[in-house]
Amino acid sequence: MARRSTSRLALESVAVLCAVLTGAWWVFSRAVYRAAPELRAGIPKAASAAVEEAIVEAVSGPVQRTTSQGDWAALVAGEHLRADDSLRTGIGARTDLRIGDRARLTVTESSQLTIREITNKLHRFQLARGRVKADYKPDAQRLLRIESSGGVVESRGARFSVLSTGTAVAIATDAGAVTLRAQDGSVEVHEGQQAFAVQGRAPSASEPIPASVLLKVANAAAATDGLCATVEGVAPPGAEVTVDGAAAALLPDGRFRVPVAHTGGRREVLVALRDAAGREETRKVRCVDPPARIRDFAIHWRKRPP
Repeated sequence: MARRSTSRLALESVAVLCAVLTGAWWVFSRAVYRAAPELRAGIPKAASAAVEEAIVEAVSGPVQRTTSQGDWAALVAGEHLRADDSLRTGIGARTDLRIGDRARLTVTESSQLTIREITNKLHRFQLARGRVKADYKPDAQRLLRIESSGGVVESRGARFSVLSTGTAVAIATDAGAVTLRAQDGSVEVHEGQQAFAVQGRAPSASEPIPASVLLKVANAAAATDGLCATVEGVAPPGAEVTVDGAAAALLPDGRFRVPVAHTGGRREVLVALRDAAGREETRKVRCVDPPARIRDFAIHWRKRPP
């Protein structure tokens, strides 16, 4: 009987001791102890800082991505892309990217896009040239930012397109709202609206997307210039214009002038336009005929009568 009482007393003592130690540790950790700053900084934060990936859902035509060696390699559906990865698409090519379940990007032909940052809070991209389409479901906690040389495009949820020519950026919104910032100015572009910004200037006012796009061109070359053509034209400001595949520099009002040399048997010049909404127009400009060559030359002297 005495042995059983002794065992019970020992167990009760151990239980009391454990309770006292637990309580002491709780007081110590709450009131006295603080982890060193460098240790607290190293503790992983909530999922808001988690890095995400862009998954390649589809590839059509010639599309390439950068490699770790700085070269370019063919992009394949199913690949995972992270910060500092770049993509470029050829003529007639495109690729579709998915970021989570609520965000998608399509990189259309003749474009180059770089991923700068992908977290739960920020999706940041650099559009060097070309056009991308964004389909982002509304999310108050996440910001989409697309940077270009003409301005910065931001949205927390919209379906829209961005076109960068290297000197200007244009946006067209299908649904939701998008903000275009440039040169200390900004404009809100809502559903069915478009706007553009030329490098070094504030954005234009938002206006309805027109039903059609207009491209006017003419040949201002003369036969004596030695050129195939001097292509002069007017395009919507912020649009992309190419002359035989080479980018044409547009003035802020959309006017352009491009001299084209005679090469080989060239008889015409192809002028192509693409706007932010993805609409395209082409025009052909005939070369001027060069001056007729002198194939025979003779001098006939007349004798002076005596």
